[in-house]
Amino acid sequence: MIVLTGATGGIGTALALALARRGEHLVLSARDEARLQALAARVREAGGTATVHACDLRDQEAVSRMAAAILEDGVPGAVIALAGHSIHRGLRETFGRPHDLVRLAGTNLLGPATLILALLEPMCARGSGRVVAVTSAATRIPTPGWAAYAATKSGLDTWLRALRPEASARGVGICVVEMPLVATAMAAPTYGSDPRAALSPEQAAAMVLRALDGDRSLISPWWVRIGAVVSQAAPARSAHLAGRGQGWVARLLRRDRSARPFRSLRHRAAERRS
Repeated sequence: MIVLTGATGGIGTALALALARRGEHLVLSARDEARLQALAARVREAGGTATVHACDLRDQEAVSRMAAAILEDGVPGAVIALAGHSIHRGLRETFGRPHDLVRLAGTNLLGPATLILALLEPMCARGSGRVVAVTSAATRIPTPGWAAYAATKSGLDTWLRALRPEASARGVGICVVEMPLVATAMAAPTYGSDPRAALSPEQAAAMVLRALDGDRSLISPWWVRIGAVVSQAAPARSAHLAGRGQGWVARLLRRDRSARPFRSLRHRAAERRS
């Protein structure tokens, strides 16, 4: 039994169908019951089996109830925490919106942690299992505009890294997948529907499968690790460069040049002078 959160998203659907072709039994979770049922039908058609649990990860009581319902059917062999929520806001747009951080913390940190803790205990007692959590390249390379998203994904990343040694000693492996840009609905508002250099959902799902099947504790693109070293070695300089380059990078990645997600530096400077 493999528990998968964020199952109805682009990566989640690709991953669920890949696992179904292996004949796995999947416990699918997301917020939309109808979409979950439709995905479960596709999983069964592809050769797997599935049960569904509609749940909003921001509701910790609901997450606890879902965990209890899952355990009624047995202890999972693996838990894949894929669900995520992203908001892009610059500092000016962030003023007066602390609730954005609360919303993202529920989906990206507190909800997944509540579910993982509830399932990790019986997995450790059994002495086997695998936990895979998908975070983001933004956790290692802080970028202006993505503060709330990076902070909440970083929280899950760090929490699992701290748990990993003790879980491993009890037979449960933990792997963090630091995902780069993927062409999904979550990325579309900023980068468009088909951004340059982005992974497809199927390629992203393949990264998660490597984490599930192997014994590595981290799967991350090489450039993310280099960027993390540079960010730590020269934090002020790297932050300055990130601030200057964020709009340029977004426009470069976006194929639709007519829709610019960020104002130019010259435009913002003119606004400050006016």
